[in-house]
Amino acid sequence: MTSNGDDDAHSPGTPLDEALAWFARLQDSEASAAERKAFHSWRAAKPENAEVYARVEKLWNSPALSEALAKFPAAIPPAATRNRRRTPGRWAAAASVLLLASWMLAASGLIDRWRADYTTVAGEQRRIALADGSIVILNTDSALALDFNDDRRGVRLLAGEAYFEVRPDSARPFVVNTDNATVRVVGTQFAVRAGEKTSVAVDSGIVACGNEKGAGVQLTAGQRVSISKETVTSPETIDSGSTFAWLKGRLIFKDRPLADVLDELDRYHPGLIVIANAKLGNTRVTGNYKLDDTAAVVRALADIAGARVTTVSPYLTVVR
Repeated sequence: MTSNGDDDAHSPGTPLDEALAWFARLQDSEASAAERKAFHSWRAAKPENAEVYARVEKLWNSPALSEALAKFPAAIPPAATRNRRRTPGRWAAAASVLLLASWMLAASGLIDRWRADYTTVAGEQRRIALADGSIVILNTDSALALDFNDDRRGVRLLAGEAYFEVRPDSARPFVVNTDNATVRVVGTQFAVRAGEKTSVAVDSGIVACGNEKGAGVQLTAGQRVSISKETVTSPETIDSGSTFAWLKGRLIFKDRPLADVLDELDRYHPGLIVIANAKLGNTRVTGNYKLDDTAAVVRALADIAGARVTTVSPYLTVVR
């Protein structure tokens, strides 16, 4: 994706990211004929491009989205005015559309939150004492449902990440389920992160985990695996200091692409962080930052990478 002026925008990479970027750009009444021609070329290049763009349009126009967004009138333009031609600058238009797009993508997550017993919002962490004496520390933007009775100790991590300090009970193993994995322990400390793949990292003790196809592995302290419905990776050694740094309110990384670091930081940020330059995203960075001021971290990382930060609104930060 190309742009005029000093935006130097490049599409982030995945078809969904590209579709959102194009959708945002085309809402601006100042979008040029050349940009619209480039969009049609992008949409025709791959069947998946057309498919994902149609999905974004459908969600944008759905009544369900309007109802969900009605809770945020100060941040989001009314549904009745979405399709009118607007005069604000293109970054202002992108702010509104990208914010709405984020809620479109989070629609299924809202269902998870309705099912959950405990939730956190972006930037929040919560310490939960369970009935058996175990402790759960629920990380940012997460949802957890309980499955406890006299015979069973279980939880379901519906979204996000949690750290478990499990009280030993050999008669009742502690079980954590996600959409694609099952983690079983007697008494130990470990973290589970849900998503398209489930990540399990062990801080102490022994953890057994696997998927619904029966593939499984046993982990010990300082190891991590990634689990999907199809596969379970071999255990890899982790740097416990950086892996569990979030428990101390920090983000630690070494020689990682800026895009990956900002993607991780975005989990703790109350709005969207967007890189508008693909080359910039490949810049390698190292750092150790507090998570209590994510906007300051973005600015610090931008300084290291020689980038600029544009704060379009409290809900959209662009690094370029």
